Amino acid sequence: MTTLKQILCGTAVAGLVAGAGAAVGTQVGLSTVTADWLLAAEHVLLLGTDGTNLDKILEYAYNDDSGFKMLMDRGVTAATTIAGHQTMSTPSWSTILTGVWDDKHGVVSNVYRPEPYTTWPSVFNLIEYHKPEVDTTVISGRGLFTEMASTGGYPADNIIGITGGSTSAEMDALVTDETVARILATTENPDTSTFMFSYQSQVDHAGHSYSGGSEEYKEAVINVGANFKQILEAVAQAEAATGDRWTIIAVTDHGHQQTVTLPGFSLGHGFQTPNETSSFVMFSLAGNDDQAGGQNLSYQTVDITPTILQAFGIQMRSDFDGVPMQTDPEILNGFIMPVDLKQSLTDAINSYGYPDIGTNIMLSIRALAGGAGFFIGSYLLPPISNFLQTIIDQDIFLISGLAQGAQWLLNTVGGVVADVATDLGRAVAYLTGAGVIPPEDAPLPLPGSAEFSDSVAALLAGHTVAVPDLVDADLPLLVDIDALVG
Repeated sequence: MTTLKQILCGTAVAGLVAGAGAAVGTQVGLSTVTADWLLAAEHVLLLGTDGTNLDKILEYAYNDDSGFKMLMDRGVTAATTIAGHQTMSTPSWSTILTGVWDDKHGVVSNVYRPEPYTTWPSVFNLIEYHKPEVDTTVISGRGLFTEMASTGGYPADNIIGITGGSTSAEMDALVTDETVARILATTENPDTSTFMFSYQSQVDHAGHSYSGGSEEYKEAVINVGANFKQILEAVAQAEAATGDRWTIIAVTDHGHQQTVTLPGFSLGHGFQTPNETSSFVMFSLAGNDDQAGGQNLSYQTVDITPTILQAFGIQMRSDFDGVPMQTDPEILNGFIMPVDLKQSLTDAINSYGYPDIGTNIMLSIRALAGGAGFFIGSYLLPPISNFLQTIIDQDIFLISGLAQGAQWLLNTVGGVVADVATDLGRAVAYLTGAGVIPPEDAPLPLPGSAEFSDSVAALLAGHTVAVPDLVDADLPLLVDIDALVG
């Protein structure tokens, strides 16, 4: 069911698309680049899978049992790279969810801080501020996303932290179940547009424990593909029930090294090898069926947030590094329809290499410095503390008491050391270019502030809606007149 608000949003961008058509010329599939599909999406679903190499998807999950293949058949796929940028999870997801690179948002480690997302609002904040009528949902077993969705004064409407499951695979299954339920629930309230972010973690866990070349990594990729298939089947069911169309994006934050560093441990990622900088974007734009099964040579992970905002007719920040994938002329001109998509994507993956040596050295220093505090606090201290706890639990005369004292000292001093290392890492990161570019746009006004009240008053002033003249526009009549007058 398409509502009047979408026609008003779509009209604002129709002229942009009309102008872009001449700029990109004629290519396979570009005849579909019209205002029609800009008005088609009622819902946007962002699927995140951590640390998932596209070449492994093509090797293990390019089949009818996989949601990866379903989405590639439904939309446009890009083999992307984040070479020249950090390959840690929190910096990379921050880029995806803010639309700016790390030289702006300044996130350099997996230690969470809310400040960057106040300076550089996340997609959740931007939707909630500009279009609070859109129902926003985050479903994740990882605290980064529930924290990020809570930050900045305009939290997501539904922040669902999944805590069950004894393994990352079991947790991902619970995330999948919740995502499917939320998608099907949209059929009960079809007049409400939605944005959902759903996150899968098991591939990254397998990569860290066993490497990206392991059987465990293979199994995790297959599992996530099966989870995505359930989610896409739920989308299809919702589309059939309501007539609404869904825009779906799948993305990963980084890749993984292919070898084991130590028994039971792989460094995984953090540096600039092509396997670590490997990423991908799969983009199924509602109504853009003619480009289904194609490839784009220009998508970047930084384009995700601008693309989502464009889908809801929300204005772009002037300081975004990314651009909307559905309207940017250069990106549209990067579309191809290969004879063999799998081979073409493999060729694109193999074409990527290392950044220049200066950038490589700089980012290696930043990764080591920025990750030191997180490594100490998350990987070094807990095993020692757990070992001491086993001695304490045995209640051995004198020895257990000494172990308890050692544990207290470790946690107290170790925590301080981790915090100091984190602060030093941020300083080193700043000196190597992270967070050095300030925003051009003003921060979002805090709810309850005078600036917020003025902005709301401005939005409500002259609240009578003028329906645009669509006589000469190449737009379908999408208004449900009965609903309007009823």
